[in-house]
Amino acid sequence: MSRVITITGLAFGGRGVGRINGKAVFVPYAAPGDEAEVEIVSEKKGYSEAVITGLLKSSAGRAEPLCRYYGLCGGCSWQHLSYETQAAWKQRILGDALERIGGIKDVAFDEPALSRSPFHYRGRARLHSRGGRMGFYEAGSRRLVDVDECPLLEPPVNEAFRELRKALNGKAPFDEVEIAAGADGKTAAAFHVRGRPDNGFIKTIGRAAVIAGFEIINAANGRRVWSQGETLLAGGVMGMAIAAGVSGFSQVNRAQNEVMAAKAVEYAGLTGAERVLDLYCGAGNLSLPLALRAGRVTGVEADREAVKQAGRNAGLNNIVNAAFHASDAAGWLRRGARPFKNEDKEIRENVKILERGGPDVVILDPPRDGEGGAARLLGESRIPRIVYVSCNPPALARDARLLARSGYRLSRAGLIDMFPQTYHIESIARFDLA
Repeated sequence: MSRVITITGLAFGGRGVGRINGKAVFVPYAAPGDEAEVEIVSEKKGYSEAVITGLLKSSAGRAEPLCRYYGLCGGCSWQHLSYETQAAWKQRILGDALERIGGIKDVAFDEPALSRSPFHYRGRARLHSRGGRMGFYEAGSRRLVDVDECPLLEPPVNEAFRELRKALNGKAPFDEVEIAAGADGKTAAAFHVRGRPDNGFIKTIGRAAVIAGFEIINAANGRRVWSQGETLLAGGVMGMAIAAGVSGFSQVNRAQNEVMAAKAVEYAGLTGAERVLDLYCGAGNLSLPLALRAGRVTGVEADREAVKQAGRNAGLNNIVNAAFHASDAAGWLRRGARPFKNEDKEIRENVKILERGGPDVVILDPPRDGEGGAARLLGESRIPRIVYVSCNPPALARDARLLARSGYRLSRAGLIDMFPQTYHIESIARFDLA
């Protein structure tokens, strides 16, 4: 039976929110201001889930989706909204999370840093494969949507995807493929394969001129079992050359990464003498710009290949006051930065510096779920300043509450729209020890 609902807001996760008989109802592909007929598809204790069966009144915040797969492919959830509407609601969701979960009111937000290119901004994509088809999963399922392009991807990534599909000719003996483009437009790919890689497959990919190189990753253990050609992607931030491997982590939105790095440097408030600890440092994306303005930077990253690349990037930019360490963030903090067996001399010297006095500033850029363990340990450390980069408002809010209990004050925060057309929210926050 259809019911009528007025959509009054958007929730983190992308769905519209309204009420029927006082009970919250979550509706995908809805826009604030919509009046819609919906069908309830799931009843929960505290809320219901519904789908739109007809629009009685369209919101002024609606827009025509650019992608012909929109509504089927699960990669985007907000293409039906104008970019202005997306940005306004991301800001509101961020503030609501900090207040509701973090218990922090009246946050001093910077002006939102919006993307200059709401489409064709992603320099990296992860596509799935099944039965010779390639594409993205449907929202909330493992059903594959066979696509031949994506309007969020940079043109070189779309071109590489199309050419790889053509070269494979319906044969795709891998689970996933990551396709990424460097700042110079060259592309590379990393294929995640179960079992031994097929020699015919390797030869086929090797003949695909559209990519400069490729890797084959064992899907079971994440280890690289084959590498051919040029798999290191050129990149840069704040005038520095920073390369990253095709199978390693790098920010997908190059233009907004520049904004984020500049914000991180600004929030750190460096004078040239500070000791900076950069947790989840990757290949040095934030560490190296910070090193130009700090006394010493120590980067901590669990991915050993990224740590090696961070060291190479430091050398490439003649950075001599940064060192990088392979460890998980909470483990590093829990051990009190004590040295481990088989560490090289550079890391041991770095550990001695940290033991003589803790860092003045910590940069925390954790995975999507946040890092409660690191936040607790940082709260106990009494480090004067913490700059937290987050892509998940609820996780940021949870960690903000932990830091507030330890005497930290959220002094600044800002939205950096890294992912237009999606509900994902990138933000940066500065915590000062009160």
